[in-house]
Amino acid sequence: MGIGAFIWLFGMISQFMSTDTMWVDITLSSLSVDIAESSVNAFSSEGVQDFIYNLFYEVHLGSLIFGLGLIFLVISLFAKEH
Repeated sequence: MGIGAFIWLFGMISQFMSTDTMWVDITLSSLSVDIAESSVNAFSSEGVQDFIYNLFYEVHLGSLIFGLGLIFLVISLFAKEH
């Protein structure tokens, strides 16, 4: 969760300062275009393809990592080991 907030924060600061750095437009597709394209094309349903496309090409990497951190935090709070 902390890394996602860090990436998101630097992206917002760069966008606020109107500078063009890698933090502004970093998505999963910017890390690996081949994996993004094959992941989108792996599903036959149009709704699933749209969701995967948005996940890889539209969602900022910091937001994605922060969201995954929140999901894992909630899971860890409810799935306590006795």
